Formats: sequence, C-alpha cells, structure tokens
Amino acid sequence: MAPGQSRHAHWIVGRGLCLYRCESFAHVAPNRRRAAMRLQLPVWSPFANTGHHCVWAGAEAMVWLWDADAVRPAAIAEAGFEPHHAATAHVLPETVFHPRQADGAYLINCTTPAGQDGQEEGAELQFWRGGTLLDSFWSPDPPDAARQAAFLQRHGLPAEIQVAASTAPLAAEPWASPVSPGDWLAAREWPLAVAATALLLAAALWHEARYWRVSAAAAAVEAEFDARQGELGPALVGRDELLQLRRRATAMRGVLAEPSQARLMGLVDQALPSPAARFERWRYQQGELRLVVADPELDPLAYVQALEPHFASVEVGASRQGRAGGAESIEITLRQAPP
Repeated sequence: MAPGQSRHAHWIVGRGLCLYRCESFAHVAPNRRRAAMRLQLPVWSPFANTGHHCVWAGAEAMVWLWDADAVRPAAIAEAGFEPHHAATAHVLPETVFHPRQADGAYLINCTTPAGQDGQEEGAELQFWRGGTLLDSFWSPDPPDAARQAAFLQRHGLPAEIQVAASTAPLAAEPWASPVSPGDWLAAREWPLAVAATALLLAAALWHEARYWRVSAAAAAVEAEFDARQGELGPALVGRDELLQLRRRATAMRGVLAEPSQARLMGLVDQALPSPAARFERWRYQQGELRLVVADPELDPLAYVQALEPHFASVEVGASRQGRAGGAESIEITLRQAPP
C-alpha cells in the first residue's frame, strides 16, 4: 500500500508477520555498527531468506525481521501495484508507520493495509524509553490483563499501571534514521564512484580534445608558414643576393676611393717647395703616407705650407743632418681626407 501522499511506493508488512529485536551496539565503532548489525541477522532470524528493516536511535538498533520469500515483487504486483512500482516498492514493517511514542508502555491497534477489508489485525504492546522502542509484543487479539502485566513487569513497571492505547492512523512516511556522513557515503558509494569516474573521464577527454585542437591549429599555422616561405623564397633569395652585391660594391668603392701611390708620389713631387729635394724613403698604409725627404736647402715651414692644401693633415718631424756633411733630411707624415 501507499499510505497518504507518500514520496515512494511502500509495501507494508503486517506486524503479525514480523519479529522485532532491539539491540545496543554501543561497544562497536559508529562506522561499523551497520555491518555488525547485518552480521547478527542470521543469528536472530529463523527464516531461510530474511528481509529486514532497521531504524537507528543512537547506538540502539531497532530491527524488524520477516520471511522475504513471502514478500516478493510478484506478490506485490498481484496486490495491484504498477509493475515499475512493484519493482521499486520499499518493503517496510507496519510499526514504522505508527507514531513514535514518549517514554512508557502503549497498546497499538494494528490494521491491515488500506484497500483490503480495513479491519484491525491484532495489537502490539510497545515499551519506549528515550525515543527508542526497547520492546514490542504482538498478539492477534488484544492482550489480556495477565499478558499486559507480564510485559510491564519484564521492564520493571508495576503491573497495575494503565497501558495507554493508540489508534492513530498510519503516517504517510516511515520513521527515519539520522544519517551520518559516513553512512551517506557508504549508501552511495557506487553512484559516487561512477560519477567521479565519469567526471575524470570527461576532464581527460576535454584535455585531450584541447590538445588535439591546439595541435591542429599549430599544424595549420606551420603549413601556412611553409606556404608563405615557398611564395617568398625567390624574393628572399633575390634580397640576399642584392645585399651581398651591395656589400661588395661598398668594399670596392672604398678600394677605388683610395688614390694610387703613383698619383700621390706625383702630387707630393709637384708640391715640394725645393727642386733640389729628393725622396729617400716612402711608405703608404690606409690613407697615411710617411716619407723622408732630403733637401740641401731644407725649410720645414715651407714644406708644411706647400703640402697642407693637398692633405688633411701634415706633420713634420725633426730634421737630421746627412752623412759627411750631406743634405739635411726630414720625415713628413701626411694624412688624406676621407673619400
């Protein structure tokens, strides 16, 4: 049945088909309590194939057990559920749809699922303490005073205490257990692993696609560069040849701009102020001419005045007397103006 406007389809197992046990797992680490509870199921259950539902209240496990062979998807579908609802229906005990109680003893009237005859189906004695259903006893008929007294005395309550009766209708949703982060992760371990794997795969594919996109763009740029190189190749070769010819022409112009030594010698000979002068030594290198002139009528000032109009600079060294009273000689350094 699906009581009220529930968020899920519920198949409610009548209380008369369930066994109930409340067990404390305070001695077990919180993250291992659910596993420890499942290990106890074969010990608690008399059924070959056990269905169960557990609600936790701190370290206390409130567990209902039933015969899973009697509650099959086929039987749920036969009860009128749609096929997809039958396959996903939550199988839960009837007790978890009754209200939780305050501390004390209560008598709860159990009912068959709505849509059947709607008649009461036995009664359940409950003992609550601190929000935990510590004990539960079901009987097909309302328990008599002796049965109630025995139930109360089992929990240290006086036999004459009045058991409070409850006839509240079934709730739309069952009791909920507080879920710790560890429990939440454990319950969703496989979907989270699949989601993480899908996320990593998507990131890897994105990076791979980005790599190939960049590689393709680089290949396109390289191909364009090669094409441009092919088009500009002849022009670049021509430019290199032109630059080489220009350098060669510049060098040749520098060489040609240098006057010949014969011309220099004639120029100096014509400029000498004394017809008796003669060249004793001559050396020319990189625009600088050094010569030694012997002249019996040597006048250094006259030499400077005669040569200055033809050269950029004229330097006259000290005069020296020739051997055996010969003519005096003088060293003159002449520098040409730049071409």
